[in-house]
Amino acid sequence: MRKQSVNLWAVLVCVVIGQIIPALWYYIFSEEWTALNGLGKQPMPSAMSPVPYLSSIVSTSFMAYTMAWVFTKIPIKSGYIGFLIGLLFGTVFVLFETVVKDMFSMRPLELSLIDGGVSVVVYSITGFILGVWRKYE
Repeated sequence: MRKQSVNLWAVLVCVVIGQIIPALWYYIFSEEWTALNGLGKQPMPSAMSPVPYLSSIVSTSFMAYTMAWVFTKIPIKSGYIGFLIGLLFGTVFVLFETVVKDMFSMRPLELSLIDGGVSVVVYSITGFILGVWRKYE
């Protein structure tokens, strides 16, 4: 029986996609997100720093690699099942936690759905890619 292993090329693709999707997501929801955070139209100082972007790349790398590793243990046999597991992980581990923390911070639910929703999308697509693009030893 062949043993499934982590496909580093698939992980790399997931990291790249994990940078593109949030950029598009926050572009689409920029006005709502800015208003819900009580920010004005002026550029944010963090937008000029590379640190948030590097943090995002590192975080997405860990997420995609960890999900790929978990998929070798389950093992995931299709893109559909990978998508469903990614959807589950994104919803339970990110969206629900974001909603609860934002409730304690007295932030609007809409803001939680924007911030947590992008993770659900990224996790779902990551799960699909990792489910389709499996590697065996």
